[in-house]
Amino acid sequence: MKLSTHADRSEKLAGIRAEDIHKWIDGFFDAESFDHFVRTGSKRGFNPYNHRKYRHCAEALEDAYREFEGKYSREQIKAVFECHLRDDYDGFIPLQEDFESGMFTEKYHETDEPEALEKILSEAELSEYFNGKAYAGYGKKRGKLSAGFYWRIVWPTVIAAVLFASSAFTIIVPVFRNSMMKQKKEMIKELTATAASAIEFYINQEKSGELTREEAQKMAAEEIAELRYGIDNKDYFWITDMQPKMVMHPYRPELVGRDLSNYSDHENKSGKMLFVESVELVKADNEGYLEYLWQWMDDPGRAEPKLSFVRGVPEWGWVIGTGIYIHDVKEEIDRLSHNLLVADGVIAAAMLGLMASVLWQSRRIELDRTRAESGLREAKDRYRALVEGANEGYVLEIDGDTVYSNHTMRRMTGYDEIELSRIKIWEILEPENEVNKFAEEHLKQLYAHTANSAEFEARIITKTGDPLDVLVSTSRIFFSDKNGHVISFSEVSRGRQHTLNAFYQPPESADIPVQEMKEEIARAKTAGQVIQVLKQLPPIVRSMTDQGVKPSLLRETVGSIYDAVARRFIELSLEAEKAPVPFAFISLGSNARHEMTLFSDQDNALIFADVAKEQLAETRRQFLTLADEVCAKLKQAGYPYCPGGIMAANPKWCLSVTEWKKRFGKWILEATPETILEVNVFFDVRCAYGDEPLVSELRKFIQECTEKSPEFFIHYAKNCLGYKAPVGLLGRIRTEKKGDEKTINLKECLKPLETFARIYALKHRVEKPGTLNRLKALRRAEVLHDETFREMEYVFDYLWQLRFFNQIKTNAELSTNTDELDVAALTDIERDNLQSVLSRIPLFQSKLSYDFLGMQV
Repeated sequence: MKLSTHADRSEKLAGIRAEDIHKWIDGFFDAESFDHFVRTGSKRGFNPYNHRKYRHCAEALEDAYREFEGKYSREQIKAVFECHLRDDYDGFIPLQEDFESGMFTEKYHETDEPEALEKILSEAELSEYFNGKAYAGYGKKRGKLSAGFYWRIVWPTVIAAVLFASSAFTIIVPVFRNSMMKQKKEMIKELTATAASAIEFYINQEKSGELTREEAQKMAAEEIAELRYGIDNKDYFWITDMQPKMVMHPYRPELVGRDLSNYSDHENKSGKMLFVESVELVKADNEGYLEYLWQWMDDPGRAEPKLSFVRGVPEWGWVIGTGIYIHDVKEEIDRLSHNLLVADGVIAAAMLGLMASVLWQSRRIELDRTRAESGLREAKDRYRALVEGANEGYVLEIDGDTVYSNHTMRRMTGYDEIELSRIKIWEILEPENEVNKFAEEHLKQLYAHTANSAEFEARIITKTGDPLDVLVSTSRIFFSDKNGHVISFSEVSRGRQHTLNAFYQPPESADIPVQEMKEEIARAKTAGQVIQVLKQLPPIVRSMTDQGVKPSLLRETVGSIYDAVARRFIELSLEAEKAPVPFAFISLGSNARHEMTLFSDQDNALIFADVAKEQLAETRRQFLTLADEVCAKLKQAGYPYCPGGIMAANPKWCLSVTEWKKRFGKWILEATPETILEVNVFFDVRCAYGDEPLVSELRKFIQECTEKSPEFFIHYAKNCLGYKAPVGLLGRIRTEKKGDEKTINLKECLKPLETFARIYALKHRVEKPGTLNRLKALRRAEVLHDETFREMEYVFDYLWQLRFFNQIKTNAELSTNTDELDVAALTDIERDNLQSVLSRIPLFQSKLSYDFLGMQV
């Protein structure tokens, strides 16, 4: 739209042209760059109209007030400003963020509209918009018109033509016939009235006594018999009585005096009892019309349709009537029908030509519409599939109503689409939660269309009552006559990709100290905030590996952060409901040993103080609820569930102190090879949260049991020796065929060292759970020689670090088993070093065999 047109519009709508305001709105040029652009058009990336996003938006209204203060009132400035923007942007007033997001493009007015505007969307652009020139699944029927087109365009046109043609015969011809018949009826009625008036004269003669009835009737009949009218004076009158009996008929004297009760015009092929019907008409209304066939004038061999009018003469009991032939009506109608057919033919030919042109144009429009509709349908299907398949939950708000929610949103909240459409989205926020104060206020303003787009954290309550931490993001959208917002909800979680990004994307600054990160976790008010802090861990570890820190420091960093996360999750879960009795949430396995990688799962259990037997089930239920919430949050934070189900949320591992003692007593005092397999992970215990004395009491009990059962160490030693290093008799690496790769399992390579440290720790009362911590304690106790310790430390660090980086590589490759190392992918020197390391493990195990199984000899 040109500036002058803008001024015309504002003058019409707001009563003021204010061309200076319109110029100001479209001003703000980078004049130097624009002049260069006009001269050369070669300034790469320069859009001379890009500046307009700063004044073509709602935020610029305050600048307009300041610019034109004193010249126009604020109401006038606002009216002109909004008129200009609405004209440019189809009735909308954009925000600056709408230009940044690409929702709107700045408009310009330097050229006349007829020359500047082209097709709104060409076929090529439409195809490009829908991601390709062909529409798979839709394009096969493009050249074929839809059935709807025929029902909307073709058949209505054909029916209209048929109705027009038939209307001449169904409306015009009957109207013409009725008009002619009406004229004839009026004529014979008037003629009959004239003849009846002649009879009235003789009736009066009889009444006056001048004539007898017989004389009067005879003279009246003779006079009526002489009356003629019509073509060649051939039309006449007749008289019957009410019997009926013929009184007078000028052309059928043989009927005079004859009883006509059974007389019909069967000779003329009608069979109508015309004289009887005449009498009935007179009896009913004293007059009436009658149609029948009758002899044509003086030709007894010809019968023609005839219309008669009869009228009663009640004084004498007579019926006088006359009739006229109406074959001329048929002749006139036939002549009219012929003329109409000719006219219809000419009009139909012209209409067919016009309709053919209309149909051709309509067909082209229909084909274009079909192509566009096909593309739009596919785009809609693609977009819906994309939205329905998204990992984030999406809600579409239009004019303050929730009109759509995707499958992920319904799965996330537990509500169905109808339920979500009936509630305001802020109603699913957890009430009285400090984190939700901003979220609730912003969403209410969003539905009222008074808030800008934003991103924030919130906590929602699912339909089942479970809390869920989410990251909420909002953005504006526009339709032809409506506007609204897309609101996305994504569970706050830390997945594998967050970890991989830290190692496969350019490194960022990771100067955040680990201690500061722990403090942030401790201050977090929701699980979502904990997870957001936890996302800083992979970059920190990346930075540490780049600096070449020792594997022990990497392990301690990953392990201590896990402890901080678990502790905070437990604290947050306990805010809603306190623990019924003292308890301890214990980490097991690699969690307890602080030998986790960035992809380790969770192993944990729960121990609580003894309670009365009748309270045991309810107490366990309360702790299982707590454990289930904590384990779910750990999973959300990127620590998967244990595949073997060794978690506190499992009733099998949520036990009282006495129950745990019974379980360990059975494992140790009644040891078998089978029970040893189950107990292995439970000898690595760390109190993650709660009463440390409960865990210490359990450790003390374990020590007492092992001292009472020397046989346990024999079974356990055999179990430890069952974990073999993958080396052959000649010290070469023994691989397994996995598809096209020859691999070894690095987790299994570490188990001989883990079990070695564990059995010696049990034997020599070493309470620290970490493998190297145990080996160090054994060295100080002179159970291990210094050289053996250093070798074991090197082997363990080497294999753990190799597993650490191999998991990063295999996760990036989407491998299903991240502990398998492809030996063929190693260089010769790497393979030799690995072989040397693995070959030391059997030497370590020979000491274990001698120290524990030698007692059996």
